[in-house]
Amino acid sequence: MKLPNIYEIRKRRNRNNLLLACFFFLLTAICSHAEITTPGSCIDARGGKQGFLSNFVSTVKEARRHLAAAAVARSVSILTMYPVDTLKTRLQMGQANAFRLSGLYKGITGSLIGQMPYGVLTFGSYEMYKNSLLENFPGVKPPFLYAIAAVMGDLTGSGWLCPSEVVKQKMQAGMFSTTGEAVRSIWKNKGIAGLYEGYFGGIARDVPFRVAQLTSYEVTKNFYLRLKEKRIGADGTQDGKKDFNKIELSSVEAATCGAIAGTFSAAITCPLDRIKTLLMTNSAAYGGGVIGCASKIWKEEGIAGFTQGMVPRVLYIAPSVAIFFIAYEEVQQRLSR
Repeated sequence: MKLPNIYEIRKRRNRNNLLLACFFFLLTAICSHAEITTPGSCIDARGGKQGFLSNFVSTVKEARRHLAAAAVARSVSILTMYPVDTLKTRLQMGQANAFRLSGLYKGITGSLIGQMPYGVLTFGSYEMYKNSLLENFPGVKPPFLYAIAAVMGDLTGSGWLCPSEVVKQKMQAGMFSTTGEAVRSIWKNKGIAGLYEGYFGGIARDVPFRVAQLTSYEVTKNFYLRLKEKRIGADGTQDGKKDFNKIELSSVEAATCGAIAGTFSAAITCPLDRIKTLLMTNSAAYGGGVIGCASKIWKEEGIAGFTQGMVPRVLYIAPSVAIFFIAYEEVQQRLSR
């Protein structure tokens, strides 16, 4: 058996670190050149009348409704659908007794620790990026701006999410009994690099997924709102209430739009999810990178290997996204009143 050359491993790690640095440098550059308008003043991050700290505080204050809604929605969707996610991970790893009932909530604590702040960072920043882009680029078609905002939002939260995903998936696979044991073992054997194992596999899955999910949700939502607006009528009333100027989705309507977006995005990103799972649970056996892992799956399993776990993934994502957007829209609307 040919062992990997230590210099090749170091070279690959250095290249990955460089790519990671470039991602966040690009994100910072985009954010630092964005103009954000707040009530009563215009704050320019390039050096306006307020400094960086004041700019940051104003931005967070203005977006607090989105941030709170994202945190609540994320926790509710995770707690509800976590067992299905565990089954999906076991199937993707090819475990013999994947449908065993024991340990379905194993790793939930670490997942919530990672996913709640991730939901705040991703969806809260997405709303900020989206509103800023729509305001500053009125001539560009909205779906394209939704996609850019989704990429920027996901990159904003990715650095926080990866360690919790590594711990969660190793526990779901039965490799560790507790979150503390998993963190200590990973840190002892691989250091901080072990907590970011499969980071680029996660990015390769999450960025396309978030673009597909949020773009399809916005398009579906806007399409439905236009239909709803037409049903209101010329007098601007709906069920006897004046509602023409502020049409909102009900919980059922948000769930429908979310389920459509979730089903579509989960299905088309299943191959990337399989790659991410294998890299986070057994990176060394799958080449340590996205391309190497994809090549091994193709060689050993063919096209079917990329669709493994698709059914439980869709069954997990579609209801999860529906639950998320029900909670997100409900909390956001309540806070805006």
